[in-house]
Amino acid sequence: MLFRQMLREHLFLVLGYQLLLLVNIAAAIAYWPELRENIEAIPAVMKLIPSETLRDMVFMLEEQGYWAYFGIQQLFKGGGVAAMVAAAILGSLLIAREADNRTAEFLFSRPVSRTRLFLVRWLSGLLFVELPFVITTVAAWACSGLVDESLPFGMVMLAQLHLSLFVAAVFTVAATLSTFAEHQLKPALIVIGLMLLQLAIYMVKDLWNWSVYKTVDLDRLLPIEVGIYPWASAISFGVVILACLGVALWQIRRRDF
Repeated sequence: MLFRQMLREHLFLVLGYQLLLLVNIAAAIAYWPELRENIEAIPAVMKLIPSETLRDMVFMLEEQGYWAYFGIQQLFKGGGVAAMVAAAILGSLLIAREADNRTAEFLFSRPVSRTRLFLVRWLSGLLFVELPFVITTVAAWACSGLVDESLPFGMVMLAQLHLSLFVAAVFTVAATLSTFAEHQLKPALIVIGLMLLQLAIYMVKDLWNWSVYKTVDLDRLLPIEVGIYPWASAISFGVVILACLGVALWQIRRRDF
């Protein structure tokens, strides 16, 4: 019942998010043949790029080809930006929406413990964030053959898993802030603002090691091809998720709506 309620509330938001991901990767795959034909011009293009971080990405594109391109377009951009924004918004609405609409008392009056209610809503919201991203990644992998490219499915799914953990961490941070907030979009604005700041820091070569985006960039994703999985980053995402869930459950039990 709680799942159906959340689905009704967020259906159009989830469908719009899914459409955005599909349009992004469809355009990216359609452009790849043209880029592949002109890939020898990349060294000259690199000199025109002001950011060392972006130059490194372009260099990896020249070295790794379609795998690096897939990593940039679907994983880093689709997961690290589009899915991050969706995670922040959906996580923000988890509890703060009820407080903002003065419906929290009705929600928590059900014969279900607050812990169970929060966890069901958290799992439902996480599904709404992750499923469109997974669907898009699988679709992108399947459609790669249309441009005469192929990637090992297991490698793509491992990279997908890593970005999914990153997105889950962002969603859980927003959901935790939602248990404290009175206005439904305030946690989203905080999380999105902080993540955009992290992205800006990542674009500065001397500062990029201080950005959370360093944990999901091509330096972490491309080595998956040779069996090197970024365990340290994945474990850090898990720690953030568990720590935030603990804080959220503590707050939801004590909060007086």
